[in-house]
Amino acid sequence: MFDASYPVRFARRPLVLNEGMVRADGRVTVGGVFGPGTFSSLDIGGAVSPTESLEVGLSAELTGAIPSPGGNALLSVIFSPSASYGDIPIYARYQYAQSKTALAAVDLVLVLPSNTDFSLTAGAPLRILELFGLFTMDMNINVRYRNGDKYASFISSPSKNTADFTFSGASITNITDKGYIEIGGGVGLVNVGGGDGARNVVELPFFLGGGYTYKGKILADIFAQFGWQPLMIANGPPNVDTFSVGETWYVTVGATVHTKALFGKSKQ
Repeated sequence: MFDASYPVRFARRPLVLNEGMVRADGRVTVGGVFGPGTFSSLDIGGAVSPTESLEVGLSAELTGAIPSPGGNALLSVIFSPSASYGDIPIYARYQYAQSKTALAAVDLVLVLPSNTDFSLTAGAPLRILELFGLFTMDMNINVRYRNGDKYASFISSPSKNTADFTFSGASITNITDKGYIEIGGGVGLVNVGGGDGARNVVELPFFLGGGYTYKGKILADIFAQFGWQPLMIANGPPNVDTFSVGETWYVTVGATVHTKALFGKSKQ
């Protein structure tokens, strides 16, 4: 059976895998775009904990983070509106503090571009576990450098270097030990230093989701998420509405599979 030291309850999970554990993840995303057609992608990634409190991976599925846009994974294929390969995120997360009620970590994420721009992100996730025995609160502060302009296709003179400053959060409730629901969002000041007409844009993402966990020889989560990335855009580029919900919606269906510890002191 799966290692009992790693929680089945999604709302009780640590921010990193136990030492020696391996996780594989896959998801299909469909959503709107600014222009004709619909976005669709298949993303497959994974992660491992090489030592206690450290997790490294090639994936966008980080515990406690709001959903990442499709087209980010070790193996990422974008089917539409134009066929291409997605970007490859490489991350490391170190959980430096842990108690019965809270977990804190630091992230470093490097994105190797195939479809968008090179970026480097530093983050500070915080997870407060099951407040009042009801819900877990996730919070994350991120600072991102982008070698490009997020809104380059909307303006005539895009910038070659921009920055994003974002705060995100979510609430997760396990309605049973194996079933959970989540709601989240955030606020971001993005494209700082961007080209004229798309500089210092404010974005507010929002999502709803839920999933079910299977426990046997492995631990597997099957999940679905729906939201807008972002729901609201303020100070946006020309011809972009404040609520461009028809262009920024997305639906994601996916699964993660966790192995028990394959090496290290927790190996059984």
